[in-house]
Amino acid sequence: MRQRAFALLGSTCLGAMLAMGALPAAAQPALMPLPAAATWNAGELALDGAFAIDSAGCRDPRAGRAAERFQHDAASLTGMAPAQRPGPKLSIACRPDPTAEAYRLKVTADGVTLDADGPLGVLRGLATLRQLIAVNPPGAALPFVTIDDAPRFVWRGVLIDTARHFMTLETVKRQIDAMERVKLNVLHFHLSDDQGFRVESRRYPRLQASGDGQHYTQAQIRELVAYAADRGVRIVPEFDVPGHTRAIAQAYPDLALAPLKPANAFAAQDRALDPTREETYRFLDGLFAEMGALFPDAYFHAGGDEVSDAVWLDHPRVRAFMTAKGLGSKAALEGYFHTRVAAILSKHGKTMIGWEEVAATGTAPKDVVIQAWQTSNATADSVAKGHRTIVSAGYYLDLLNPAAFHYAFDPLDTSAAGLTPAEAEKGRKLSPIMAAVLTDALVAKPLPPLTPEQENLVLGGEAPLWAEIVTDETIDSRLWPRAAVLAERFWSPRTVRDTDDLYRRLPVVQDQLRVQGLRDQANSARMAARLAPGQSEPVMTLLDLVGPTRNMAHDHRILAALRGRKIVQELNGLADAAPVDSLVAHCFEARAKAFAAGDLSQAAALRADLVAWRANDARFQAVARGRPALEQALPISADIAALAGAALAAMDAVEAGKPLAEADRAQAQTVLARVEAFDAASARPLFSFLGKQPPADLIIKIAPGVRALLAAAP
Repeated sequence: MRQRAFALLGSTCLGAMLAMGALPAAAQPALMPLPAAATWNAGELALDGAFAIDSAGCRDPRAGRAAERFQHDAASLTGMAPAQRPGPKLSIACRPDPTAEAYRLKVTADGVTLDADGPLGVLRGLATLRQLIAVNPPGAALPFVTIDDAPRFVWRGVLIDTARHFMTLETVKRQIDAMERVKLNVLHFHLSDDQGFRVESRRYPRLQASGDGQHYTQAQIRELVAYAADRGVRIVPEFDVPGHTRAIAQAYPDLALAPLKPANAFAAQDRALDPTREETYRFLDGLFAEMGALFPDAYFHAGGDEVSDAVWLDHPRVRAFMTAKGLGSKAALEGYFHTRVAAILSKHGKTMIGWEEVAATGTAPKDVVIQAWQTSNATADSVAKGHRTIVSAGYYLDLLNPAAFHYAFDPLDTSAAGLTPAEAEKGRKLSPIMAAVLTDALVAKPLPPLTPEQENLVLGGEAPLWAEIVTDETIDSRLWPRAAVLAERFWSPRTVRDTDDLYRRLPVVQDQLRVQGLRDQANSARMAARLAPGQSEPVMTLLDLVGPTRNMAHDHRILAALRGRKIVQELNGLADAAPVDSLVAHCFEARAKAFAAGDLSQAAALRADLVAWRANDARFQAVARGRPALEQALPISADIAALAGAALAAMDAVEAGKPLAEADRAQAQTVLARVEAFDAASARPLFSFLGKQPPADLIIKIAPGVRALLAAAP
């Protein structure tokens, strides 16, 4: 029943949003990304058998294999065995441009035609065609439509970090499959850090033995690169230097420096490569030559971020080297190091990508691509210096913000992402630690818009998913469906900004990805079953209505470090199993607002949900008893039940036209205030370490819908 109910989520939310006037009367299919231009026509093409595919007009072998994958996915999406007679025609044509992604798609009574500017355009058009498939038992169909589409940005990426927590090849392939289906085209593969070096090196074999020793063989890397290329996804590796190199230092200690005095608990690094020794650069030359041969992409990410002052500036040999070279600051020393690394990569036919610190030195070669990550100001700074730029500020998926948060930022914004000056000043006054860590690099000052020339230097956007609190089991839920939302931000026109319509489409897209292999829901159910064997249904009901705390608040290792302790955090709790963005809660909010606006047809669905949520508290209490991981969430379950009861009382008042009892309203407001305070406690980065967090690190997500119903009650 749960799967069936969730499958209907998109359609029930659609009805609520139609009542709110959020959509035109003829609601469009749930495409994501939205195409640049689409004309919808009356009628539909029945899918009564397997597609009769003619790809003679595109002889690139990738197009043929993509058509085969599409055929398989179409069968999965419809759930119907192909009829004996042939189904509709699908004619594919393309030109030979290897990089062009534009396509034109037309569905009529005569079949489907897909005409693309290159083989990649065929893959993008088929991604749209998958999403157009509508299942209306006992049949399936495609709506009549003409689509003319092309991406806004050439770089539409996600970063997967397998250094902090290793991900199996199967898991990474599953993410690449989903990337193809939403037109993401770059996998930034973070492969080395303090915790491990994840690629077999035959030249420096001690590397893969460092850390926990888990790594990919060179054969596996070649397999993965080919797998991704077949799906229109480029893999750009990152081997971060000179910081984030404890694993390298463990393998080859002569190449690295350690701080001579303890750093503060927030220090990102306690190791860095030694910039004074020629042996360091010879090592990087050999390593990057070997790794570059495994990854054929023209771009190679060399990191360059977060080098601790305590490692370099406090070291006598480094200070002497700076004096000898005439390097008057740490930034100048970093610039020296990055310039040498860029030259090494250029020698091996690679263009270097580096984090925004590389541009901050002011001496990086102009052909180095910069990745802006802390604020939108960094994008403006980078392009002003003439660097092509990839934007990640505002798109950090590991911070566990909802889809709407990320959707609000555009890659061309200059000031949107980052702390405001007022927020930073407030934070600095809270504690000495905050004063030390809230640097100007985290503050987004108001800046003028980019010039047209500067806009042309922005390659696109990339959504990082760092894996400090992400595992092989949870990556699907931490990456999706929010990565699909950012795929739209990076592909669709800048004018596509309707958050209500986004959440109308998102449940449908999420379910389509699940049908095609995504395991976010399955893995969450497995975790719930592990927490409550044989009794997981009340746990799953609770998980539908909550989300984890945000902005590193769930990373307990940081708070422990502030207190001078080190801990191992088991990522096996309710906050790890909960979805980041509760689409059930968004659907409830849409229905609640429609009801509050006068659409009483929403009442039955609202009541059914609220009655079930109120009753779930007793069931959850019974399951949680004697299980500490669940007992932590008992106050959360109780507050959900209280909110559900208050919402039912508010609906009664609305329908009866009688005032809500003041005692009931006051009690509901008390619970809402507590829930909303917990929500706000992790709303901003770094501030989350100072505020009291909710029990079990769980934020209740149904509060906005409940507040809408209370406001409607007389």
